[in-house]
Amino acid sequence: MGENYEDYQASIKRMQLPRCWRVFSRHAGARFEIATDVARAHELLDVMDVQQQARMRKLGSPFVLNDEAHARFYREVARQGVAEGYAVVSALVCDDGVIATSLGVRQGATYYLLRISHAGDSWSSCSPGLLVTERTMAALHARGVRRFDLSIGNQDYKRRFGAQKVPLTDVSVALSWRGLPYAWRDHAAQGLRRHPRLAAFAARAMGKGTR
Repeated sequence: MGENYEDYQASIKRMQLPRCWRVFSRHAGARFEIATDVARAHELLDVMDVQQQARMRKLGSPFVLNDEAHARFYREVARQGVAEGYAVVSALVCDDGVIATSLGVRQGATYYLLRISHAGDSWSSCSPGLLVTERTMAALHARGVRRFDLSIGNQDYKRRFGAQKVPLTDVSVALSWRGLPYAWRDHAAQGLRRHPRLAAFAARAMGKGTR
């Protein structure tokens, strides 16, 4: 992204985010915020877990990010990251509650989006998921961020934000002897993916054949 954020906004004008902000702003107490303390960041993560779970349930997809291990991990990211300035927990808030949330991490002039959530279809008129993402980008651009990584996945909304594809790869490195079996397993799985017939044979051998 260039130095002038208004130029970027003009490049994505078809998303009509200024209109979405006006619609949202009609609600009493409407505001955008970035958590400045750990307690508030954790409050927003609690809401994020509930909103994302509701969304995944509606789509019929499993959701694990609010289980004990994942929830503890993300709250530790917030605990350390908000204090040290690299974790960004943001939200759209009004008198009706928290309408959308976003979690990401900043490293220098780069921001990595990790999670977003919103309060559901009743708020679709202001596209809260897109809006909280754009408001976060605007706030971070003002703080010197120029590269925005919208994370894995080739969803349409990312292309509408102007994102470009970047090839990814998986890397597993054992940091101790305890990690060796897991690294070997991952390397074996990656090798099988390059040989579909062998992968299918291995799946059948383990009782995981396709139906």
